[in-house]
Amino acid sequence: MNSDQLFKDRARVLDEDLAGRASTAGADALLMQVVSLERVPARRRLRLSPGRALLGLAAAAAAVAVIAPAMLSDSTISIAPQPSTSVSVTAEPTAQQILLAAAVAVEKAPASGDYWRTATINQWMLTDPTRSYVLEGRRSAEVWLAKRPDLPSWRMRQDLGVKPATPRDEAAWRAAGAPTTWRYPKDMKTENLFSVPSRPLEAAAGERTGERLHWKTVGDLAGKSLTWQEMRAIPGEPETLRSYLEERIGRLDLAGSGMDVEEARAYILIRNCVDIISTLPASPETRASAYRVLASLPGIRAEAEMTDPLGRPGQVLSYQEEIEPGVFSKVQLVVDPGTGLLLAEVRTNTTKLANGRQAELRLSTSYQAIGWTDERPEPPTHRN
Repeated sequence: MNSDQLFKDRARVLDEDLAGRASTAGADALLMQVVSLERVPARRRLRLSPGRALLGLAAAAAAVAVIAPAMLSDSTISIAPQPSTSVSVTAEPTAQQILLAAAVAVEKAPASGDYWRTATINQWMLTDPTRSYVLEGRRSAEVWLAKRPDLPSWRMRQDLGVKPATPRDEAAWRAAGAPTTWRYPKDMKTENLFSVPSRPLEAAAGERTGERLHWKTVGDLAGKSLTWQEMRAIPGEPETLRSYLEERIGRLDLAGSGMDVEEARAYILIRNCVDIISTLPASPETRASAYRVLASLPGIRAEAEMTDPLGRPGQVLSYQEEIEPGVFSKVQLVVDPGTGLLLAEVRTNTTKLANGRQAELRLSTSYQAIGWTDERPEPPTHRN
């Protein structure tokens, strides 16, 4: 059985089994055959351990770009879990089953439109400047990338305000005089858990703004930008996609980074697959293949179902990355296997406050919409 047929057989089995149409011993046997064949790849597989990640890559991706909520009409690809989809098995699904079910589902997504649209809510936690309590901030953003040269591309953003993260933090905030503005020293020590804000944080929400984009690129993979033409050239089959990504990653100079090069490459491979699934204007086949590449990698495990930061239920996949020697960040991907859409990406760290209390710091991106649409953006009056 060659690798392409392997992926197709595996997807077929899971598509039937998870939809409740063929939960049989024969399907289980074929699935086991496919899984066992994957354990003996034709070439060396990148290893992923809870080892070092590419420092700053995840933080840069998750800490800044963030999206404004908008009304979603019928033609928009809105991310909402499908209650009609059920798993007809008694045991909890494995990470591989979740990823492969998502791959089958996302292949059915629209393949074209006038705009590629992503809408997100970014939430982050950081300590106040005195490290007495934890604050939570939110930003929203929408990006509308026009495929046609005669249509304008837009990005809309809005700061949604900052507040104490928990009731315990609120009590400490009130004891500190209930400030509504926080200014941070540039040399504040953060253990690489969050970026020091370059400007004061405000409790009040900001104005929604729009920016006309004149980008000639649509995103990047492995640190290099992609044009529309290069985006269309990304392979749509799992094995060729993985080879394509590994070739791009192999060009990166990681030797002087102080990290284990193989582990850094393995993490970047995961990161690139997630980018294809969530933000890049890739074809449904390429996005499905990104899920299948993830399903073939070690180090990703399934957790119990949970709700994402916007309250939507989904299946959880997790792995760890080392953001600093001895400092680990837990990464959770909340996926809806019924639609194949990524609902959220959540990173969790812990830190010690000035009074010795251990506190969680979470950084998340929740996706409200991903995909092609023929709708038109509605930029706000305030435009940059």
